[in-house]
Amino acid sequence: MVIRATWSFNGQEKVVLGNWHRLWCLLFGPFYYAFKGMWWWAILSFLTLNGLWIGFPLLNRSIVLRHFYRKGWVQN
Repeated sequence: MVIRATWSFNGQEKVVLGNWHRLWCLLFGPFYYAFKGMWWWAILSFLTLNGLWIGFPLLNRSIVLRHFYRKGWVQN
């Protein structure tokens, strides 16, 4: 299930999470979060060896949605 969001400032739409977000997080760890612009999570993922390998991929949906919600994105 693809999750889209709209930025409340100018109405720009963006795909926040794709269908395979957990797999991408598991395979690429810190690079996945850096690509999303989530630098704190990228550093944390790198230091904890990708959230002790399985933690971050399991919690990835809530981590990413909370990050974009705090930045002003509203889920469609």
